[in-house]
Order: sequence, then C-alpha cells, then structure tokens
Amino acid sequence: MTPGRLNDLLDRIRRVRIGVVGDFCVDAYWELDTGEAELSLETGKPTRGVRSQRYIPGGGGNVASNVAALGCGKVLAFGVIGPDMFGRELTSLLGERGIDTSALVIQEHEWETPVYAKPYLAEAEQERIDFGRWNTMRSEPALEHLVRSSLPGLDALIVNQQLARGVHTETMIRTLNGMARDHPAVTFVTDARTMSTSFTGMICKLNAAEASRLARQAGDAGERPGALRSHARTIGARCGKPVFVTRGAEGILVFDGTGYSDIPAVVLKGPIDPVGAGDATVAAIVASLAAGGTLEEAGEMGNLAGGVTVRKIKETGTATPEEIVALGFRYDRA
Repeated sequence: MTPGRLNDLLDRIRRVRIGVVGDFCVDAYWELDTGEAELSLETGKPTRGVRSQRYIPGGGGNVASNVAALGCGKVLAFGVIGPDMFGRELTSLLGERGIDTSALVIQEHEWETPVYAKPYLAEAEQERIDFGRWNTMRSEPALEHLVRSSLPGLDALIVNQQLARGVHTETMIRTLNGMARDHPAVTFVTDARTMSTSFTGMICKLNAAEASRLARQAGDAGERPGALRSHARTIGARCGKPVFVTRGAEGILVFDGTGYSDIPAVVLKGPIDPVGAGDATVAAIVASLAAGGTLEEAGEMGNLAGGVTVRKIKETGTATPEEIVALGFRYDRA
C-alpha cells in the first residue's frame, strides 16, 4: 500500500460507524510491594500490599478501544456488565475513549462484570484472579433489541467472544447469524476464542493455532506444506466468507473464497509484547473494510496496527493513525 493510499484509508475511517458486540471485561494490574510482608493484627497472617493499580478495558472493551483509537466516526459497545464497581469503572473507561456505552446492559442478578486481575511482583505476573467466571446470561432479549435497532446505522459489526460463559449463548449466536444473513450491507467480522465454528455468514479472523484446531475438527488434519492454506479454505467453506489468519512474524494469510494473499508482517527490532495485538489487528481490518479497503489492504492495515501495539511493553496498547503512518513510512522505506 502506498503512503497516499494509507492516508486516504485512514481519512475514510474517520467517517465509518462500527459496533462491537461481545464479552466486555476489565484488565486489572496490581503492582505488589516487594518488601517484607506485614502481619494482620486480626488473623496473624501475612498481608500483601498493592503499591499501584490501574484498570483498562479488556476483551470486547479492548477491541472497541482499538476501533476508537483509529479515529472511527462512531463506536458502539454492545455487551453486559454487572451492577458493581467494575461495571461502573468499565463504563467510565470506555466513555473516556469516546465509545458509546448506551447499549451496555446492566444485568442485576447472576452476573458480575468479568475482570482479569493480574498481580505483579516486580516483573513477574503472579496467579491471576478472575471475576465473572460463573455468570449466567439472562439479557439476550435486551441485547438483541439494542443490536438489531442499531444495525441500520452501522457500517460494520465486530463479534467478539472472549469467555466460555459470556454473552454468546446459543440463542444469541443464532440471533447474530440471522442478523448477518439479513443485513448484507453491514460487514460482520467474528473474532472468537473458542466458538468460531458457531458463527456463520461472517468474515472470520483467527490465528494460525486456532485455524489448525478448527480445521482438524472439520476433518482437515495434518501439518503438511501448505496446510494452513488448506485450513483457511476449510474454514472459509464453513463460514461462507473470507478468512484472515494471523501468523505473528509471518504476517497475515487472506483467503477470499477462491485464492490466497500473503500479507508480510512488519519487521520489528527489540522486545515485543503480543498481549492485545489480535484486538488491534481485527479492529484495523474491520475499519479498513468498512472504509472501502480491499481484503489485502485490510490485511496490511491489520499488520501495521499489530506492529504498533506489540512494541508497547506491559500494556494492552492501541494504535493511532499517527503511529500507523509512522510505522508504515519506515516499513515502506525498508
């Protein structure tokens, strides 16, 4: 992609409207004190002090944050939160990023806002503490209504699945599949951790390991030369739409239903942190497609966005248009 075309796409992205429906979570980072533990006066047991804490949107929240960071004209969040302090904090964090949170449903019972709490002792992450593992989805009708009523005003919808027990019940999946079928003018893209085979009629974005696993489930086994292309074809036949397979340092493989495109990765030097790179990649792919970009251009934009975020150490970073242009300029000159 030429610098001129890159800037043109980024300018067009400023006018697109994108929704994210999925598992909205909070990533909590707690920096623990490394000094001697104090004993509790009440129990006599050692206590652990937290020197600092920070909270950022995770799961679907990070996808939406990445879409917003690209400068999209409108970003809507469709999900479920609990009536708790983490739900209030998540709503505030998304609002600070310019994301419309009016379609976040507060489920009063049987739902706690999902949180991944990550205690760090110096540079070492300790045992994670998770909230919301045993949620029971009761908000399908409300969430369905909000998505359905908003679709006419959207250019694209990203379907994010992060949790085994999240918003994507069998009922919700059938509803979204029907919406994808009935609204061909809206670009539907799914990025699912464990439920990719459940969604149909949507462009599929997944990584190489996920592609191999899904292909084996469909009877396409083996790691022979060219296996990943075969896997992408198998997945494309199932979903009926193009497939993007991210391959880390090897870039992105795109299958359009008949042929393949290999989009080379950006060559980076120095330490990298891949946490959240997939969210940045899918956000850039969808924004580019919604702005009129080709599949190949969307793959290139995804590589650039991912290349920006992996260089942000110990954070689930986002990629701004300025950062993408700067990296694209260096890549173009390499």
